[in-house]
Amino acid sequence: MTLSNKTAAIEQQPSLDEGDAAQSDAPATEFGDKPLKLQFNDLVDDVRKLAEAEIEYYRVKLSVNMAATKTMLVLFSIAVISGITTMVALILGILLILSYYWGPVAATGLLTGGTLLLTTVLMNMAINRARKLPLDENDP
Repeated sequence: MTLSNKTAAIEQQPSLDEGDAAQSDAPATEFGDKPLKLQFNDLVDDVRKLAEAEIEYYRVKLSVNMAATKTMLVLFSIAVISGITTMVALILGILLILSYYWGPVAATGLLTGGTLLLTTVLMNMAINRARKLPLDENDP
């Protein structure tokens, strides 16, 4: 066979792209009838659609949770402010009661000392519990 005959034979053969187009036009009756390249492309498209659906799902879920979280934080803030105000009123009430019996200086000293003692005890309890927390999953 001469070089020109070989060149003519090569030019007459269908290219891979034409063969893929001819195969993709034919309806596939079974999964195995599709070429591997088309099956892989379908798989990639399915994974991309699944990822987009998951992202959209979590985006909606986050927006709903953010609205609920904002409401919860507003209610929590109001509760903290109300609790602090109540504690101040309680301390002033105790101070007024004690100042009637012991005088203003002794009542202030007693109330301040008692509050500092309570704060110190609670802070030590919190520090001890914080030290017992496992910081790493591998720690005993």
